[in-house]
Amino acid sequence: MGTRFSLGLFYTAILADYGWGRAETAGAFSLMMIMHAVMSPVSGILIDRIGPRKLFPIGGVVFGIGLILSSLISEIWHLYLYLGLITALGVTPQTFAPQMSRIPRWFVRKKGLASGLVLSGIGTGTLFMAIVIGFLITTEGWRFAFGILSVFIFCFVVPINIIFQRNEPEEVGQTIEQTGVILKRKDAPYEGKTEQQNETSSSQKMWTFNAVLRTKAFWCFFFIGLTHGIFSHTIVVHLAPHIMDLGFKPMFAATMVGSVGLLGSVGTIVFGSLSDRMGRESGYFVASAGASLGILSLLVVDSSSLKWLLYVFVIMYGLGNGGLLSILAAATGDIFSGNALGRILSTQGISFGVGSALGAYFGGYFFDQTGSYTIPFIVVLLSIIASAVAFWIAAPPKSRV
Repeated sequence: MGTRFSLGLFYTAILADYGWGRAETAGAFSLMMIMHAVMSPVSGILIDRIGPRKLFPIGGVVFGIGLILSSLISEIWHLYLYLGLITALGVTPQTFAPQMSRIPRWFVRKKGLASGLVLSGIGTGTLFMAIVIGFLITTEGWRFAFGILSVFIFCFVVPINIIFQRNEPEEVGQTIEQTGVILKRKDAPYEGKTEQQNETSSSQKMWTFNAVLRTKAFWCFFFIGLTHGIFSHTIVVHLAPHIMDLGFKPMFAATMVGSVGLLGSVGTIVFGSLSDRMGRESGYFVASAGASLGILSLLVVDSSSLKWLLYVFVIMYGLGNGGLLSILAAATGDIFSGNALGRILSTQGISFGVGSALGAYFGGYFFDQTGSYTIPFIVVLLSIIASAVAFWIAAPPKSRV
């Protein structure tokens, strides 16, 4: 995932080589996210049916092939086909929803912390991959960087998932932790509880996908996915070129992109654990406030003389954005526990894909029209605020009851 969230660095390099418009070039990244929206329900069905040990390696192979082909781009339609279509087909089965749908199968009491730890891999990977990609592009060119990334996917991501990935705790002789008691089988009542408590636990597991579609909470989360896509992929695609427009060098821009990812890792762990203690809604509000403050700082920066405001943005937005993801994943698992969680999260991925496509494209469009990113960043700020409002409307504690 760190690879996908670092692809904005290629955007800058390809723009420099071919001189295409920012909107038409960003359109390939929008297509990638449209494919994410289209393929998310399919990924949700597959993750529930065949499990991650088969799905993730298959996605990795397609992802690697897409990266190899992307190194051969010479026309704008190549960019759309190789990066926007084929690469997207490979990366979608390994994204947020399939990963997060596994967490409730293994963890209950500290679901927020577990979600945060898993999602921290995205931020850590973004820091690592952004620095590596920035270095490779600067020294060897973006085509070489695409080739190296494909080697990384084939040599690490694919075999590691084949060897170590599992779907259920029972597959490795473990049991799901359930608030101090052990659930020995997926269909067993919770030992040590009263009959009434067992009935409550069973009812929580009986969510069907069709029943979920009739709840207010699901559609609130669906809207949140749309807003997340808008603000996250406006930043993912356009942060590096914006920093370079301010007069900074490419490696500094790559470091800032990577630092946002690293602090996102910290935010997923901190806010995920915090939401276990203070509640999902309060945690989400604090994370939203931090991310909003970061965007306000980014809006004020208009030259390299205000470099310190970029650091404020990286810290506040990085921590806040990471926290939003982990809390959203945990809250969805709180309310809609059961075997349909993969489909639920993947359906929410449709709205995330649509929002991401809009954010990536219109960020470039408004820059082409106005010569600045002021309008896109204002939209980012409003999207963060709207997601916080929708989260409170969803009211996870009340929905859970």
